[in-house]
Amino acid sequence: MAAADRPFMIRPATPADGERVAAMCIALGEDEGADAVSRFTAAAFRRDGFGPDPAFACLIAEIAGAPVGYALHCRDYDTDRLCRSVYLADLYVEKAARRLGVGRALMAATARAGRARGASMMMWGVLRTNQPARRFYASIGREVDDQIESWVGGSRFAQLAADAAAEDGLTLRTAIATDVPLLARLLQALVDEVGEPVNPAAATAFARDGFGTDPAFTAVIAERGSAPAGYALYWPTYDTESASRGGWLSDLYVLPDERRHGVAHRLMAELARRTAATGGDFLVWLVHANNERARAFYRRIGEEHYRPLACVCDGRGFQDLADSAPA
Repeated sequence: MAAADRPFMIRPATPADGERVAAMCIALGEDEGADAVSRFTAAAFRRDGFGPDPAFACLIAEIAGAPVGYALHCRDYDTDRLCRSVYLADLYVEKAARRLGVGRALMAATARAGRARGASMMMWGVLRTNQPARRFYASIGREVDDQIESWVGGSRFAQLAADAAAEDGLTLRTAIATDVPLLARLLQALVDEVGEPVNPAAATAFARDGFGTDPAFTAVIAERGSAPAGYALYWPTYDTESASRGGWLSDLYVLPDERRHGVAHRLMAELARRTAATGGDFLVWLVHANNERARAFYRRIGEEHYRPLACVCDGRGFQDLADSAPA
């Protein structure tokens, strides 16, 4: 559909869209069969999406001046591809406006917005049971069906954050630019263990994306004495169902000689503490389905969610999607 033929337009959301976005978010949850009503109120939309430290950005689709859909997205990163990404947290189009290309246009506009900040891929989730959505998304990206989403929130998150104060001889610190070679070595050790391809560009990508005026992630290094013991890499994210900020854990790795000494738990606890200190109340991460050792560890901290499937759009497909966004 050519831009001139579209019966709708896409624009950035404003605080005045709060009530309409909140209502569409509730409708999205109802469509997905959510057990609880979304806590994403108009006040939460305005509180978390605007001001000096917005947790997300939002795009509105409208027909004749009336909002009929929205896409809510956050900054993201991918250490497999070593690139900035954009995370599509919500996508919704009202029933009366479906089959007009609104959903795809919102995704394209999200990709273009992400690319403007340096992203070269997009990630989102879809419920396994939502076959219409899965068919739609299959025309844009692909499902990643070998990873399981895990999550910790509520009282378990609060307890995890409190565990960061444990005295166990470890020192935890934020990585700085001179730590880039160490981070690259630790990432290499991690991908070797899980059987993923070697990426020789890790140091270059970490230096480019993790430090400077606009870092895409934060890395925390665990040390015993002056020797590294492990690291964790994460960034802020957002969840509309709970209307809360959180942290996305990307990498967690402990050197073999330091395992079974609480290093991984301390790193997770430190990420929870830091996330809580910035107003967050959950951590979320993906774990390989066949990594039973990691899954057993993570189940002691949080819980696995089997309903969502991760989806990605990258490479030429991402560029083409961004290029197709309405002007």
